[in-house]
Amino acid sequence: MRLEFYAEVVYSLAPLVESQRLNTIIIGSQMSITHVIAHHISKQTDEDTVLSLRNSELENNSQQATLFSSLKKSFNVRLSRKHGSFDEGIKPIFLVSEISKFLQGDISFNTFTVNFMKSVDEFITKNKGDINAHFIFFIEENEKQKVFYLFIVNQNEYLTINDTLEIMPSYSIDTGSTLCGLKLNIDDWQQRPKYHYLTLVPPKGNEVFSDALHELSGFGNKIDKAKSTIEFLENVDSFSKNVPAEKQQEFREKIIDYCAEQEAKDEAVHIPTLSRSLEGIDCEKFIREMLPHNPTQSDAEETQEIIVDKKSLRRYVKFSGRDKDLSLTFSTNQLNVSIFFDEKADKLVINNIPKSLKKQLQTHFKKFES
Repeated sequence: MRLEFYAEVVYSLAPLVESQRLNTIIIGSQMSITHVIAHHISKQTDEDTVLSLRNSELENNSQQATLFSSLKKSFNVRLSRKHGSFDEGIKPIFLVSEISKFLQGDISFNTFTVNFMKSVDEFITKNKGDINAHFIFFIEENEKQKVFYLFIVNQNEYLTINDTLEIMPSYSIDTGSTLCGLKLNIDDWQQRPKYHYLTLVPPKGNEVFSDALHELSGFGNKIDKAKSTIEFLENVDSFSKNVPAEKQQEFREKIIDYCAEQEAKDEAVHIPTLSRSLEGIDCEKFIREMLPHNPTQSDAEETQEIIVDKKSLRRYVKFSGRDKDLSLTFSTNQLNVSIFFDEKADKLVINNIPKSLKKQLQTHFKKFES
């Protein structure tokens, strides 16, 4: 293994997908970046590892804030996100041990992250894997909570023209489908040990690295988001019968919009808060009928929350299907309104054809008429 330590940044954290200027490093609802550092690891099968490690944290500035915002947004839209907590069957859990030392002031953030990188190398080498990635560690916090993020990224190469009009290679961080990493809500972990405070986005197509991330993070107790979301939506349909018929669609849409907003932020849907956002309902009755929606939770406070599944939300608002020659998608609220299904005849009847589709059909048939 070859170690390379750097006092200055060894690769560009810009250009980014979107360039924007920030006057401070405050993110979202007064969450601010308090620690950020980046390292790099390269290991090919049967070759020595090259670890490029910084010996100090990166300066907090607008570039770091812009990068964090971009990575966080990309992380939160990953359908592969898994939510859970530390697996009590794994002893000791590396992440628990090392981040606890940092939080207690026994080691610096830099030391914590360097130790993490060395453990990744040990696992990859032991299991004859390969990896080439940048690891970017963040902590954001405010007076109420502290959250740890690890984003693992690749870089894209593209061509640019420099000041002397020469074509040169350049690099940018890939915030697309190759992004993977971890999120730990530190306060939830310390105060609500049975809660789903740990989020994991596993890497694609690299089984050894995926195993490394699972083992070092101690991820376990995965929540079945799809099951709990389906049960929750079934309860929504049941409760909607208490709402006047002309307002049922609006009632469902408000719930879906709220759930989608929370899912996009990687945050739980808090049932009592949701109930207060709905007009003209009995909030206490709504809360009672929505529960229990997540049988994996046992704490009374925690059963008032649900981590929703994005795919299940989509299926609730849209029907879709495709085969070799046909693809069809339409909103569920159009069923028995402009679209009718005849199950016995295996037939779907569509009224009020979309204007663009109607125009295409008319143009097509006019060719045969002339």
